[in-house]
Amino acid sequence: MNPRKFNRTFATIVASLLTVAGTTAALGLPTAYGDPESPAVQAESIETPSATEQTQAVVVPNVSEATPPFGANFPVLLEANFSRPHHDKGTSNYDYSLLDDLERLIRGSYMTPDGALKPKSQRSATAVYVSVSRMEDSVRVGREMIRAAQHGVTVKFIHGKATQSGASRSLVKNLNAQKTGHVLICSKGKSLACLSGLNGAITHAKIVMVSQTYTRDGDPAVGAIWTGSSNYGGRSAERTYNNGITVYNDKKMWYQMHRLYSDMWAKRNIDNDYMRYVATRSSSYGYSGATANGYTSNYATRGMFYSNLANYTIYATPIKATPTNGRDPILNMLNRIVPDNQCRIRLMENRFKYRRIAVAHKLVELNRQGCRISAVAFKDDLKSTYNLHCQQLIRICRPILDVFKTSSTEIDTYYAHPHDKTILVDAKMKPNPLNPEERTPEGNIWPAAGHRVTMVSAGSAALTGSNLVMSDEVTTETTEPEIYDQYLNHWKAIMTTKPFGVFRY
Repeated sequence: MNPRKFNRTFATIVASLLTVAGTTAALGLPTAYGDPESPAVQAESIETPSATEQTQAVVVPNVSEATPPFGANFPVLLEANFSRPHHDKGTSNYDYSLLDDLERLIRGSYMTPDGALKPKSQRSATAVYVSVSRMEDSVRVGREMIRAAQHGVTVKFIHGKATQSGASRSLVKNLNAQKTGHVLICSKGKSLACLSGLNGAITHAKIVMVSQTYTRDGDPAVGAIWTGSSNYGGRSAERTYNNGITVYNDKKMWYQMHRLYSDMWAKRNIDNDYMRYVATRSSSYGYSGATANGYTSNYATRGMFYSNLANYTIYATPIKATPTNGRDPILNMLNRIVPDNQCRIRLMENRFKYRRIAVAHKLVELNRQGCRISAVAFKDDLKSTYNLHCQQLIRICRPILDVFKTSSTEIDTYYAHPHDKTILVDAKMKPNPLNPEERTPEGNIWPAAGHRVTMVSAGSAALTGSNLVMSDEVTTETTEPEIYDQYLNHWKAIMTTKPFGVFRY
């Protein structure tokens, strides 16, 4: 049995337990989880982890026998969600499935799955945190944020100054009108991001976090964290292909992501290297009892957020990464691959631009050594976007395609309408040099010779330079087999859409 899918036996009685014990302390959440503006969160820790913490042994108890960190009734769980419109023209073709799922998460902050309003004390002890880039033509997600705040839930909303719209301005106005609604429009000098201070940086991370909600099956959940590619309205939401992953009941990941959101809200001065910022303050990113709950470590000593209980990693940018310094999460993942004739790599990318040409060179190298590689990128139908991106039909820019031409075996290249930022890998992979504590999907120490896995790299960051070294972004990785299977179906589904075609380069 998959250890991340166990212990549903008592789910029917959990709702009544939550009504009685619906407090921050009872659920083991951070003391200040409901308010990133509180002094406990605003105080910027400069504490460096002790030598013991940095070199902590990573011996993991048997995960299948460990009690989940929030208790037996709250198993760590992953869910994927997708939008798959057949075409992006005509409202009958829009797919609101992903946005509906995000609304469900937020609705769970104040209402039970059967439509009953939660007790006032429980609603006031619950928080919703949201970050997004764009919301054109959007009423979904925003309307549930307003309803949650109207019912006493603390709702925080981070939005980019560069991408405001009529819909987002309406949301800001209505949310600010609520006693428990709060809005931050990020900008720092010439930067329009929350963390990065670089000229031209933007707020691009797509995050929804709910401290108390329900799974898709209606089971109570603590600390739900969604990240993905989709905005919350417009052409980059229900009108294009998108994806996201929700992690439930993962205490360490919740603490870490809560602190990331707090850093964004406070517009921390991170010197444009968030991984280093986290690593030097790692005792603020996690909690001291994590290893007793079955995690490989208590804190984010390497600067990324990782949970072996969920088989899930989050890399938050900006990162001072170059093609050669080993800090690019995508190159790091590709460098781990041990190529053979069973190796398979699939890319679904909104954009693939020349500043990530090192990724193209690595793909060609793997292709020459036996890996079959395919890529589907966005088809530019509008002249405005055609000129904005690669000045050609497909958003895999010409320098990238010129590198692809050097491969001895053709790299399959297609166009459609993906807004995804996803790479699917089915291969033997070596241990992760960026994150040595990463475990195999079975919970074992990663063999030095490599281990065959399926991996999904996703999140908000496209294959561009700015999305890696400048803007506020989230890149995720998971080796959870069921999630990979769902993403593989997502890949197959886009090939049946009207915009899909083969691009001969």
